[in-house]
Amino acid sequence: DKSNVSSSHIFQALQYLRKVCNHPKLVLSSQHPQYQTITSQLKQQKSSLSDISHATKLCALRQLLLDCGIGTQSSISVINGSEPVVNQHRALVFCQLKSMLDIVENDLLRVHMPSVTYLRLDGNVPPSSRHSVVHRFNNDPSIDVLLLTTQ
Repeated sequence: DKSNVSSSHIFQALQYLRKVCNHPKLVLSSQHPQYQTITSQLKQQKSSLSDISHATKLCALRQLLLDCGIGTQSSISVINGSEPVVNQHRALVFCQLKSMLDIVENDLLRVHMPSVTYLRLDGNVPPSSRHSVVHRFNNDPSIDVLLLTTQ
């Protein structure tokens, strides 16, 4: 049936578009026909696919977190030698794709915002442990971010 084939192609195109809009790394794998060409060009520019400048969503997320005081060097400060003051702002970061959560964790937080403390809740967390992850985030104000998948 032609309509099923057509619908399938449209669905695949939409999935591709969704991924490339999130981050080119989600579609530009080593199997992609343009992978070598693009990675070579990036290398000449002293860049790589992991550079967050190639995904405006990551740059925007970084700026939003910084605007909330998350990830700045003053997130946890000591005032007059007393107890540390924990940042009052915290964030939940949702991603539809686990692979996008990996990118947020590895390319943004670990590289550009290493002072940010976070927990992660995705399909790899056993169902029996999920409540404790949420409980820990809710009850520990020193944890800045909870990374979650929407599934």
